[in-house]
Amino acid sequence: MNVYYIMCYITVICNFTLGFSLIFILDILKNNNLMFHYLLLYLLTCLIVICLHKIAEIKEFNNKYPSTIKTNK
Repeated sequence: MNVYYIMCYITVICNFTLGFSLIFILDILKNNNLMFHYLLLYLLTCLIVICLHKIAEIKEFNNKYPSTIKTNK
């Protein structure tokens, strides 16, 4: 298993934890500014997950097919 996949799964778990905990806290506080900050944080963690997953796919492909790696000769 690739390190980037593990990091991606950890980020997903953190994202779900943030989602469930903060959505209930912000619903109780009824503060619109906090909801905007939470949305930005949520989108940032989603972007991190997508980037880590893409990096992991590239690394797995390069490990499986090493002849496709470009080298300067």
